[in-house]
Amino acid sequence: MKLSDYFMNYLFERKIGHIFGYQGGSVTHLIDSLYKVNGLIYIQNYHEQASSFCADAYARVRGGAGVAIATSGPGATNLITGIANAFFDSIPCIFITGQVSTHAIKTKQYIRQQGFQETDIVSIVKTITKFAATVLEPENIRYYLEKAFFYAQSGRPGPILIDIPHNVQASEINPQALQSFYDSDEYTSEMNKKPLPDEKVVSQVVAMLAEAKRPVVLAGGGMASVKGKGIFKTFVHACDLPVVGSLRGLDTIDHDDEHFCGFIGSYGNRYANFAVAKSDFLLVLGSRLDERQTGEDRSLFARGAQIVHVDVDPYELNHNLHEAVSVCCDIESFLNALMAEIDDRRFDNKAWIDHIHRWKARYPSYPVHDHTNDIAPNEFLHALSMKVSDNAVVCADVGQNLMWVAQSFCLSGNKQLLCSSGHGAMGYSLPAGIGAHFASPNRQIICVTGDGGIQMNLQELQTVSRERIPLKIFIMNNQSLGMIRTFHEKYFDNRCFGSVNGYANPDFEKLAYAFDIVYTKIHNRDDFDRLDYGLNSEGPHLFEVVLSPTTQVIPEPAPRRAVEDQLPLLNRGEFDHLFES
Repeated sequence: MKLSDYFMNYLFERKIGHIFGYQGGSVTHLIDSLYKVNGLIYIQNYHEQASSFCADAYARVRGGAGVAIATSGPGATNLITGIANAFFDSIPCIFITGQVSTHAIKTKQYIRQQGFQETDIVSIVKTITKFAATVLEPENIRYYLEKAFFYAQSGRPGPILIDIPHNVQASEINPQALQSFYDSDEYTSEMNKKPLPDEKVVSQVVAMLAEAKRPVVLAGGGMASVKGKGIFKTFVHACDLPVVGSLRGLDTIDHDDEHFCGFIGSYGNRYANFAVAKSDFLLVLGSRLDERQTGEDRSLFARGAQIVHVDVDPYELNHNLHEAVSVCCDIESFLNALMAEIDDRRFDNKAWIDHIHRWKARYPSYPVHDHTNDIAPNEFLHALSMKVSDNAVVCADVGQNLMWVAQSFCLSGNKQLLCSSGHGAMGYSLPAGIGAHFASPNRQIICVTGDGGIQMNLQELQTVSRERIPLKIFIMNNQSLGMIRTFHEKYFDNRCFGSVNGYANPDFEKLAYAFDIVYTKIHNRDDFDRLDYGLNSEGPHLFEVVLSPTTQVIPEPAPRRAVEDQLPLLNRGEFDHLFES
């Protein structure tokens, strides 16, 4: 059997439905074999970075692994941003790269390159993958494939790269004679490392919960890997706990649920940050507690709380904050153990949750500006969230648009939020929308991006047009790189080089026309009614949302202050009173 045929049949057996990529000389055998597999569909993008983001989103929406393929040299290096994105956001992806034939691979380190488009991609991506290898011996292909899927989806998920020389792809193999990874000592060793919740620790955490007067749960990105969100909802309701979310934990719980209490962090909702600051018990589920969540001075974060931190990655525990209890195990196992320990006990934190909601009423996440007809981004995105379907997938880009979505987009029902959270890669949302569509064709896909972010992978509008993917794309156009512009205004005496000066946009209406995509411009609040037609129409639709060129994200971080003490600063008397009551 030809190795490339075996490879693609294996992917199909692992329930992979789509592979994203770009053709090239070093992957011709692989993609030719892909076409032979009935039920395995190849989606060609127009840049390999877009393919990597498509695979990332495909994995997030469908579950399991996403797959992208690229040729050697520039094709492989174009995947790197997406590989890093999957690594930092813990997304299981298999990246396949072609390589020059084995006889053309350099053997002397001091030689820069031997074969045309030869690049040692494995060495380049070692620090941003869980496992990367070049398949030099055809008989190792089964071992590497099984190992790739195991590592991608076990423990803390992440990306894998398999590099296959051109002549190895074309080689003949005997499938029955191939060695299995699952028969290896390596597999046995890895399985023995799987941590389980300790009964004594579980009992300790339940006792701490019972004693707490102001408990809070922080749902992080690790919650995304919990197979069923039902156990989390059951736990939250049984213990009557307020839940705040990091960027990747925002869709963990229905935002219409009274237990949802907002987005935390430097650009988070004030009321969510107040809840954490006032808490006496903080249960952190799958969050790495980075500076965007805790603020610069970590000693001020949740300073009155006993912190219990649960994460499958032991290296994320007890290194940013002083934790009362650190638990290394997968969150689903921990929650099941907690529920077994809680049994019939019930908790009543209604007064505390009501207190947080009074803060929310006073400091809302989408302030309405009745005195003007101009579009307020937070108000617009909240209005949009009320119009999209209950199971919509929202793909947000990076910049002010992402913060507005996190602050104000109501993720009610089964809505899902995809974003580049750790790596912060502009240009994510459009290809992510493509990947999300193929992962779940019947769900409505909403892409929210900025005028800067859309231009990072603008070529993918042709993929959308060619495949007639019904994406609803919203360009939040403030005619600048808004997040950097505000930074320039505040800290560089308004020298907006690159964020305003030297930066310009194309005519998005003409652009939509060129790609045969329906276009609508939203000028002001009166135009909100124009959303309904576009959202309910068949095929792709591009909305340009006209914003003031001076947009800001409010609230925002205040240097050298606790994360809950955000700009614009509240009156000191008012702020102090919040924590006295």
